[in-house]
Amino acid sequence: MKIDNYKVLFGLKLFKSILESFVESFLVLYFLTLSDSNIIPLAIYKIVAMTVVFFTIFLLRNICKMKYRVHLLRIGILFDFIHFLSLIILKEKVIDYIYLVGILYGLEEGIYYSVYNMFESDGVTNKERAKFSGYYIAVSSIFSIVFPVIFGGLIKGTGFLNTIIVVLMIVLIRIIISFLFKDKNLPSETKTNLKEFYKIAQNNKKITEMYKVCFFNGLTYSEGAFSSIVTIYIIKVFSDSFSLGVFTSIFSLISCLLGVMFAKIIKRKDYANIIGVSMFLTIISLIIMIINCNAITIIIFNFFQTISKKMRSLISGNSEYDLANLSEVKKEYKVEYFLGHEFSLYIGRVISQLIFIIMAFVDSIYVIPVFIIFLIILTVDSVKLQNMINGENV
Repeated sequence: MKIDNYKVLFGLKLFKSILESFVESFLVLYFLTLSDSNIIPLAIYKIVAMTVVFFTIFLLRNICKMKYRVHLLRIGILFDFIHFLSLIILKEKVIDYIYLVGILYGLEEGIYYSVYNMFESDGVTNKERAKFSGYYIAVSSIFSIVFPVIFGGLIKGTGFLNTIIVVLMIVLIRIIISFLFKDKNLPSETKTNLKEFYKIAQNNKKITEMYKVCFFNGLTYSEGAFSSIVTIYIIKVFSDSFSLGVFTSIFSLISCLLGVMFAKIIKRKDYANIIGVSMFLTIISLIIMIINCNAITIIIFNFFQTISKKMRSLISGNSEYDLANLSEVKKEYKVEYFLGHEFSLYIGRVISQLIFIIMAFVDSIYVIPVFIIFLIILTVDSVKLQNMINGENV
């Protein structure tokens, strides 16, 4: 049976989402447990990892234009084995080798995404993208209803490291799926031309605005410290790993419904309003949670954040891939386009983690307002971007 790239990419993205949810919630809990709630090792891990991600993508930029670039996808998946195997081997000593673990994670992400973003922009047409992204969120949310409970139960009953066996099985499935992918859109040039692309980006307001959105996304949600801060607040109330797993699973139901709505109901003309309203409610509920942190305020905040984070991610993510298919970018400059995207994210992520480190020395009440400002600017720029491209065929 012939399987097209659309289905292959859907499978790759789906199984990777399980690992991402694992890292985002339980690895944060694991680091905090081993380091006696010291957040500095977690911040160092993130800075090292994201630095390696960007420079890996930068160094591989010319290979990403070559015939055999698809192998980078498989090498990146293999590094998942190595990364999680390092956790098994190091066990409680992982904090002492935080740089090594960060480097391994950065290599996995960097090698994988050096080509994956281009493959998805090629393998899914702009018209199909909302359906692809929406159903991906819906199905991955169903997965995340099950796996957080499994991971949480295993951690509570037998310890964190036993869950790695499940993770390695998922990685193996991804490797098998990757061999079904067919690379169909090779650029004619084998070397990147960053200078020429810079001129293209400067003359296209939608691309420059997209990079601004990426920067503030890096400051907040995309490997930024804000997600870790939110997880820490949740852990304060839902203190053990099993409770964290149940909490995560409940809100995955909301994500599932949002994915279906995005694929079938929500129209492009409504994107800007959806981002604006949902982010406003998230920011208001965040302020209330900071003032009075308890189970009720955390649940209310997480309800609005789940909506705003998923919808903004879906909308901005689709715009990111759509813009990669602009006529002046599509054939020759996709590598350069996504490199600019990663650079914007990287700068935001590093600044975010440095601010996160400050939380180790001052009360979080002085740091959270900074992230609230970042969220406001992210909202404004995201709405502006959607207004710029609303109704246009990109």
